[in-house]
Amino acid sequence: MASIALGKAGLSKGQVIAATTLGTALEYYDFTIYSFFAIQIGKLFFPSASPVNQFLLSIGLFGVGFVVRPLGGIVIGAYADRAGRKRAMVLTIMLMALSCALIACAPPYAVAGLAAPLIVLAARLIQGFAAGGEFGPGTTLLVEYASDSTRAFFASWNFAATALGLALGAVVATLVNVLLPKEAVDSWGWRVPFLVGIVAAPVGMLIRRRLEETLSAAPAHGAQRSGALKAALTTHLKLTILGTFAELGGSVSIYITAFFLPNHAVRVLHLSSTAAVTSGVVSSLVLFVAAPLVGKLADRYTRKRVLVISRVVLLLSVYPAFAWLSAAPSMALLCAVSAFLSVFVAGQVVPVLVMIPELFPREVRATGIALTYVVSASIFGGFSPLVASWIVARTGNPLAPAWYVAAACAISLIPLVWLRDRTGEAIG
Repeated sequence: MASIALGKAGLSKGQVIAATTLGTALEYYDFTIYSFFAIQIGKLFFPSASPVNQFLLSIGLFGVGFVVRPLGGIVIGAYADRAGRKRAMVLTIMLMALSCALIACAPPYAVAGLAAPLIVLAARLIQGFAAGGEFGPGTTLLVEYASDSTRAFFASWNFAATALGLALGAVVATLVNVLLPKEAVDSWGWRVPFLVGIVAAPVGMLIRRRLEETLSAAPAHGAQRSGALKAALTTHLKLTILGTFAELGGSVSIYITAFFLPNHAVRVLHLSSTAAVTSGVVSSLVLFVAAPLVGKLADRYTRKRVLVISRVVLLLSVYPAFAWLSAAPSMALLCAVSAFLSVFVAGQVVPVLVMIPELFPREVRATGIALTYVVSASIFGGFSPLVASWIVARTGNPLAPAWYVAAACAISLIPLVWLRDRTGEAIG
């Protein structure tokens, strides 16, 4: 099927990967830029709260976007299994641009009162819905374009694209913090990255227009496609549950590493905002480079082998890494710890990212990957920064989040016993 699709589209493998993932990178730039300015948003939209509660409320708004990610994954994933992957991907990129515009133009509490945080809340709900619907169709399309021996490599690029989006967001955040005075950043400068993010819509639509629809080659009829959600929750319920918990370790790890750790470095370790965003750039670039390399390894040495090794190494090393950083906090050490952890985060995410769609039939695939990945990211990952911040505030122990990551890695090893490894096998 992959070779047929490539031939129809007239695109090389590199062009297919670029066309599919560049839009994802732009969308995740929009989705994640919020986290880099959570402190400023907290001050402007919750001015009456204490500094700690301002941050917690701001991070809470960030986490609310994850509440609707499963809904977005279900609705848009089912739409992708019914109407096609390509149409679903165009829809999500338009919604993401709309949400970015809302945040960029939202008045502060001093101007609009309670309406101010409600506007941000609405934007975050739209962002979450769109981001939830993006990952399933994008990953599914890449898996269906790939050959039997390159599926992990192809799928890895959708995760690499999310890392690229994080890196773009961190670079823009760094430039804003470096080029503008702190007072300007706190009052209006934080809005600039959201304005930049609006360009995701026309750019993403333009580059995705050339993609060939892979669902058209599927043998399923329209009636079967319309029942994708029902099938995922009945016929394939066991796989859906196992896949969700198999994603747990990667979901928690990436959100603690990419979102929580930079803010933790500022608030608890008293490093500068520049150090935080610099570490965000470093970790994101490491994820971007490591993801396709992990994909190559997973295609050659099997998904489970790469996944288990990465998960165990991260489980054993996350506490010493946090302890080392807490004992001697510096920008260099923060970047080193972030880079080290990111390698094994990629080693967790990429193999399971391709294992799940390989196990679902084509007519249920986009819905299946949306349910497993998005539900896991929402329940276990999205609220990880909030949970970790709360644990640190309650216990006073800056190393507590490391135990949270280690526990997630341990739990997510269990479902692998029942998940089949289809490395190199043909899929429908």
